[in-house]
Formats: sequence, C-alpha cells, structure tokens
Amino acid sequence: MIKKAKKEDSFLLSQLIFNAIGSVANTLTGENENEKILQTLEFYIKMDYSRLSHNNIWFYEVEKEIAGMILTYDSNESQELDLPLIKYLQTKDLHLNSFDKESFENEFYIDTLSVSEKFQRKGIGTKLLSFIEEKAKELGFNNLSLLVDFDNPDALKLYKKIGFKNNTTLNVSNHNYMHMKKTVLKKN
Repeated sequence: MIKKAKKEDSFLLSQLIFNAIGSVANTLTGENENEKILQTLEFYIKMDYSRLSHNNIWFYEVEKEIAGMILTYDSNESQELDLPLIKYLQTKDLHLNSFDKESFENEFYIDTLSVSEKFQRKGIGTKLLSFIEEKAKELGFNNLSLLVDFDNPDALKLYKKIGFKNNTTLNVSNHNYMHMKKTVLKKN
C-alpha cells in the first residue's frame, strides 16, 4: 500500500534516501560522517517545505514496514524548495547560491526512488513509479524526469523498460548522471 509520508517517518526515510543518493548527501547536508548526514536528512524531511520535505514523499508499506519510497516535486519550484536547505547550510558556514541542476522546466521530477534491500526485486519500485506517473497526470504535468547513475545499470534498465528515455548528461556533486524523461498524458 502506498501512503503519504509524515514527519514521524523521517528516521527510516532518511536511511532510504541516503542509500539512494550516496555522496550527493554530503553536498545536501554539508556533512561527511554518516550519522550526521542521516540526522540532517531527518531534519530536512521534517520540514514542511523543502526539497526533501515529508510533503514530497510517498512510501510503499508491507506489513507496517516501509519497504520503499519516492520523493518528487515540481521542477519549476526546485530553487524555492532548496532555499530552506541553503539557509540551513549557511548556519554551518557553507555558502551556496544553489545546488547543481537536476531537472528542467515543467517536469514532475523524481528526486529519489529507493527500495529497502530486503524488498528489492519485488516490483515495489515499479509500483511507486506507476503511482507517481498517475500523480503527475493528476497535477497536469506532461513530463516525468529523473537522474540515474551511469554506474547503476539495473536502474537504467528498469527506467527504460517503463518508458523513460535518455535526455542528456548532468553533473551533480561532481558526478555525471543521465537525465531521463518520460512523456505522460495529462488527465482532463
């Protein structure tokens, strides 16, 4: 069953996000130690408005356990959604104007998709992606997008299988990713 995330889900969600984004978490949190990265991700998830807010996350539950999660937002709002994170990083004396570009205008951007190792290869990622595709249609988007690590051929294969197409290469946190896009038809 797919559910909307709440603040109290932040501990488990932070681990899933960290597992998916790896070193990008260092850039987003300004931290290098795993414990501090996870604490900062939790802090961001508990925010009501930010890129990583619980309001942008849905999760797949199996027997009351979070098996996987997906984090999405309107690409046109990405700079505004990043402001709370940038302001927080300034308190750590890290001064950024913005994060690296991950999406283009008018996309419903899939920032993070992560499935717990215990639940992988059971179709949960596909179910979350199908759910988000319907959500994108409901919200009036024509395009879904995401970044995939070139070093993750299984994810690349999954995304292509369900209709995502290679768009361009983007560099995020000094690492190249394939920006992939899928056209969806809006619901009338």
